[in-house]
Amino acid sequence: PILSELSHNTTGQRVIDHHAFNDSNVELFRLLRTKLNFILNLPDQKVVLVTSTEPGEGKSYVAINLAINLSLTEKKVILLGMDIRKPQLRNYLKLKKGELGLTSYFSGQVKDHHQLITEMDEYPNLHVLTAGIVPPNPNELLMSKRVDQLISELRNEYDYIIIDTAPVGVVSDTFVINRIADIALYVCRINFSDKRKSRESSHYESS
Repeated sequence: PILSELSHNTTGQRVIDHHAFNDSNVELFRLLRTKLNFILNLPDQKVVLVTSTEPGEGKSYVAINLAINLSLTEKKVILLGMDIRKPQLRNYLKLKKGELGLTSYFSGQVKDHHQLITEMDEYPNLHVLTAGIVPPNPNELLMSKRVDQLISELRNEYDYIIIDTAPVGVVSDTFVINRIADIALYVCRINFSDKRKSRESSHYESS
């Protein structure tokens, strides 16, 4: 089912101004937030995976702004950058450059995930955990038990966990981590997304 529709973002910015009262897209993200809460069986279901078929369809844009919007409701939210082959979350959010991230935790180099979390000054209820160094074995790394361990711990620490993942029409990483999600938001973009590729991705998932 179609959960929600969003307007095109014509500003060129990945992060919209969620404090604006006359921005139609801000209101549409509020509507998405409301509909999502009707679907999720809170507080048991709180892990939201965001994906698409191919790059450029807006999955990271949706994941970022949904996480921000949820955090404005006095809920504690963490945004995970689990597109570990082509990580862009740090760039999109204009965070300080750093090599350590999720891949460092999944590989066992970092034992405590709290060392990797970035707090957002403008949005105090939002935390971010970026991907880190691109590993030589991304698919195998996402199959590790440390992924499940991290999500289990985050479920106890946060009200919402938003995961930005890789496009399913390009690599199989998102299918691997689908096991940890309570719901998957599949982003399509008008005048961009190819319906044929969406059908192929759906067939792959069902098989």
